[in-house]
Amino acid sequence: MSKYDLEAIPVVNEKKQLLGRITIDDVLDIIKEEADKDYQLAAGISKEVEANDNIFQLTRARLPWLFLGLIGGLGSVFILKDFEEIMIKSELRSLFFYTPLIAAMAGNVGVQSSAIIVQGIANKVIKGSLTNRLFKEIGLGLINGLILSIVLIIFGEIINQDMLLSLTVAGSMMSVIIISALIGTFVPIILDKQGIDPAIATGPFITTANDIFGIFLFFYIAKLILGF
Repeated sequence: MSKYDLEAIPVVNEKKQLLGRITIDDVLDIIKEEADKDYQLAAGISKEVEANDNIFQLTRARLPWLFLGLIGGLGSVFILKDFEEIMIKSELRSLFFYTPLIAAMAGNVGVQSSAIIVQGIANKVIKGSLTNRLFKEIGLGLINGLILSIVLIIFGEIINQDMLLSLTVAGSMMSVIIISALIGTFVPIILDKQGIDPAIATGPFITTANDIFGIFLFFYIAKLILGF
């Protein structure tokens, strides 16, 4: 209907006999229903609910994804606990100040990538092979990561931060952005190929996964560079 600017489409059987029609109003109802469902999935609501539903229905719809966020948060706690020796070394304590930044950037990049891919899948405009998509996301991650890393280095100079620490944070930021973009890109594609609604990947699932991965990668790279 959108392509040919039609207001109605006839429905016929195998004998070309007219059975009925699909109007633009019918299509709009379906579009609204699907958009509402995708929005709820992106917000971490597992069931179709309305604002006027009772408190128990709303709880059942929201609680599963909140549990996922809780498990992800506990995973981050265990990762930080493995690197708690950093707190003993005063010159390395500044690494912890950047943990929320790294986690937030990992989640934001993943959500951006997954949102674009989910939209492309829904509109059937995802073109090219997975290899081309891979290199495109790596290139995009390099550009964004480089720009943001330069900003971090400049910030480190402004506050008289140790250059090696600034380079560590900047390098970690670039790595996290690239990997998070890849996760945000390929998780929806894999879900779609498995017959699962890829809109799931735009919600807490991808955010939590990238938060955990971002924190781990940040401290692992810091350990390699700073040698603690």
